[in-house]
Amino acid sequence: MRMNQSYLDPAFIDSFRKVFTCSAAEPKDDSKPQTVSVRAENGEGIVVASPFHTGKLRNILPKEFLHGLRKELGELNWHERLNDLYWFYQTDDLALNGNTHIKALRDYLAGEEFVGFMEKITGVELTRGYLDLAAQRYKKGNHLLCHDDDVQRGKLTRKIAYIIYLVDEDWGSEDGGALGLFESDSNMCPTRVVARIVPEFNSIGFFLTGHASYHTVEEVTVGSPDRERWSVTGWFYGPAPPEPDTSEPNVTAVSLQESVLPRVVDFASADGIGSKLHAEDFAELEKWVNADYTSAKVIDRIQNAFLNESSVELREFLRADLFDKCLAELDDGFWADAVAALPPGPAHVAKYLRADVTDQDAPTLYGLLGFLRSPTFARFLAGLTSLEFAGVSQEVRRFKHGDYTLVHDQVVEPFGVDVTLSLVPKPDAASDVQWEESWGGATHYIADKDELLRISPESNSLSLVLRDEGTLRFVKYVNHMAKAIRQDISMVFVEAPREDEDDNDDDTGE
Repeated sequence: MRMNQSYLDPAFIDSFRKVFTCSAAEPKDDSKPQTVSVRAENGEGIVVASPFHTGKLRNILPKEFLHGLRKELGELNWHERLNDLYWFYQTDDLALNGNTHIKALRDYLAGEEFVGFMEKITGVELTRGYLDLAAQRYKKGNHLLCHDDDVQRGKLTRKIAYIIYLVDEDWGSEDGGALGLFESDSNMCPTRVVARIVPEFNSIGFFLTGHASYHTVEEVTVGSPDRERWSVTGWFYGPAPPEPDTSEPNVTAVSLQESVLPRVVDFASADGIGSKLHAEDFAELEKWVNADYTSAKVIDRIQNAFLNESSVELREFLRADLFDKCLAELDDGFWADAVAALPPGPAHVAKYLRADVTDQDAPTLYGLLGFLRSPTFARFLAGLTSLEFAGVSQEVRRFKHGDYTLVHDQVVEPFGVDVTLSLVPKPDAASDVQWEESWGGATHYIADKDELLRISPESNSLSLVLRDEGTLRFVKYVNHMAKAIRQDISMVFVEAPREDEDDNDDDTGE
């Protein structure tokens, strides 16, 4: 088995390399990035020069071989891979697989003819003997979100990522699963997809990996669940660049943390807000909270549940009339005004809409936000959790199809009690539409690789979760099957230092 020999023609190699290695062209206004076709006798090469160097070769391998390859792959064990970043199915590493077609493909891709060819058309030095190879199947709803593939292995680093497409021959853009390429801002952070490569049977897509090679496998949106996006993927390796100077602070990391997370506001009282409700607090609670949750007996019962489980959900939390008013204010017009206001991004950290609420746009919601960050609510929360709080962050969020948050080592939320008031619409009596787990959009709590808790959106439900060091959370990607939007008020109440902690801080040993 060998590749299409017309691609080995020196004339094609020279023409393709000249286009592929030239400086990425800046697209004019909002037009598509520059795409150039390079013809071969029995094939066609495509170069997308922007946002980063990407190529595609059609009719790359013998069709009969690929059909045999897919048959062998179908007989292997496949593992579901699911976390904040992705959801798809994958084989084990194929490096030692002895099946006829799989071994032939691996040997050829790692051999001198193909490695040398990739070096010639990309201008990148590659190391022989290092090749990653695995197969993937993306079913309906599967996806791989924004990331850059910039990974080192000792003295080697990924240089070229490749995808050999084994999809049905009639696969089209409407089936989803395109390779989406992100442009980056001045801080080298991804902003939006500006180019796409649609999967095509018997083609290979490839691109140069690096700090700004942000890309995604867009959600598969096939009509039939039997139709899947098949591919074989991996990386070619080369010498790693010199390690960067770490003596200077990472300004990008600092700015990323500050730009993504809402600011924690300390409570005003220098003496603290206390943990016991004042007499006047009950009148304020009655304005907003379902009366079932304000009695001393119920508060004690909730506290016991929280102490046992470190989490609790309070359904029908707000007074029904006020909840309905908040939903009415959160209409399409409200979110349309918020589109350009406070985008949290960038795409390798989060994608959702954050609203800046004013008294004029949404008076009931504005009043609710003030109540939820007030000392009164903090004391109420202290009664529910037996904790005292020093400050709170707060944001109003909307997640629709394509939105998510990701765990990121440069964006670490403050630890404390996560307080989330779900503002998803009530189930429609006519259509019985309520949030389904298959739509995504749930909040997942994890420690290492273990899932500790999953909370799905539920109308007028307040969730309290103690999140300490080592526990992270994310909102799972909302897929195209979602028939509603997820909207909420998300807060983190930061715990006040305890007296014994203050005493330890003073004992410096000096």
